[in-house]
Formats: sequence, C-alpha cells, structure tokens
Amino acid sequence: MSLLRTVALFLGTLAYPLVALAAAPKSFSELAEMVVGIVDTGTGVLIVLGFVAYFWGISTNILKFEDDPEKRKAYFFWGLLVLFVMVSIWGIIGLLANTLFGGGSFGIRAAPQPAESAPADFGDFSELNSE
Repeated sequence: MSLLRTVALFLGTLAYPLVALAAAPKSFSELAEMVVGIVDTGTGVLIVLGFVAYFWGISTNILKFEDDPEKRKAYFFWGLLVLFVMVSIWGIIGLLANTLFGGGSFGIRAAPQPAESAPADFGDFSELNSE
C-alpha cells in the first residue's frame, strides 16, 4: 500500500500544473488538441518506460544466459523488435496526423500570406562592380 500511495503522490505532483492552469476548451479543436497532447505525452512516457524495462531486463538476465546463447539472441532480438515497433507506430501516427490535419501541431494552420505585387527593391549594386 505504501508503494501505491507513493506512486499516486508522484503522479499527483506531476499533474498539479495541469489542474492549476486548467481551462475548459472553448471549441472542439481545442479539445482535440488537448486530447492529442495528452496521448502524445503518454506515448512518449510509455516508450521511455519500454526502453528502461528492456535495458533493466538485459542487465538483470545477462548472466543467466551463459548456458544458452540462442536464448540470449532471441531475447535481444525480440526486445529490439518490440522497441522498434513502438517507435515506428508513434512515427506513423504522427505522419498520419500531419497528413490529415496539416503541418505543425494539430488544428493549427498558418494563415496564407498575400502575394506582393512588386518584387522587393534591394538597391543599386552597380558600385560593387566599379573596378
């Protein structure tokens, strides 16, 4: 129970700025941006935890695999494959979000710039070639 209480206190401390600075979304676009931000942050945290768990498992089991080198190879291969799939799915989802909802962050698009009628005047450069 003490570990659960410690974890809850830690997560509550991390979430306090979200609660203190909370503002209700004013439109569906803001709500979607908020949800995408939370999912994106959660995905990053899960990927980091996956890397930590993989390297922790390697460090604790490396001496147990001395008898069976095939088991060691399989452990390393499948662990790296799972980490690759996690990171690549995150990239594929980001690619889909950028493709479907435009570049940049979700729902924010740059305003089109008006075309200028005349080219910019950079002055007379004839004095540079006066030699």
